[in-house]
Formats: sequence, structure tokens, C-alpha cells
Amino acid sequence: MAYFPLFVNLEVKTVLILGAGKVALRKIEKLLPFNPKIKVVAKKVKTPEIKSLAREGKITLEERPFQWQDLEDADLVIVATDDIELQKEVYNACRDKNIPVNSVDSPDFCSFIFPAYIKKKDVVIGITTSGKAPALSGRLKQMIEDCLP
Repeated sequence: MAYFPLFVNLEVKTVLILGAGKVALRKIEKLLPFNPKIKVVAKKVKTPEIKSLAREGKITLEERPFQWQDLEDADLVIVATDDIELQKEVYNACRDKNIPVNSVDSPDFCSFIFPAYIKKKDVVIGITTSGKAPALSGRLKQMIEDCLP
């Protein structure tokens, strides 16, 4: 399956992230430059950087289990946990509500994927191998960055 590149304005959209570990942090860091409202829900915060981002007001953090009403205000959902059953259930609920969802490392439970990207002011370049060769995407990203002024 190949993914169509679609650029979306995330400014002031609510992105719900389930999980607060290293993978969640990577997704948060990728999203922050695009100014969404990020809400993180996790039973336990596993990275101090996520707590720091919450203290700085860059994200909202709720340390508690996921609840179905969390989806009510979500414009985009990222499941950054290794709980496959939760990924599947959230994917199905998001599909029913037409909310784009990404379950990290589980392509079967994703309606979109994260590309490697380059952002220089108003220029944004996305690169994907449709999840087949992430190392190649990373290498291409580096090559393109090296060519940009």
C-alpha cells in the first residue's frame, strides 16, 4: 500500500496522544512546530521531558487511564503504547468517528503515517516509503536538508 501525501493545517487542532514514553515524546517533538493543541493521556509518564513540556504549557498532560470520552474533542489521535488491544479498539473507534489515527509501529491500526519531514520556515517537505524502509526515508531527508539553503 502506498500513502498519498496530504499536508494538513494542525494549528489549534487537538491532537490526542495516548502514552507518555520515548515514542510519544518523538511524536510530540515532530508535532510541536505545527502548533497543535496536544493532549497527552497516560497512566504513567515515562519520560521527564513530557512532564517538562507540560510544565512549560506546551502540552496538556493527564496522568490517568484512557477514557472513551477523550476522543470527543480529538481532531487527530496517536496511540503511542505497545498495548495492541488498545491500539485496535482506539483505531476502530476513530475510524467510526472519522478521526485520523496512528498506532505507532502497528500499520494495521493506522489511517495515516508520519513521514520523515524537513521544515524550514514555510517550506515543508515530507518523505515516506509507506513504512517499508524508514532508514531510507531518513537518509533521503538528510540528503535533501544538505541541499537546502
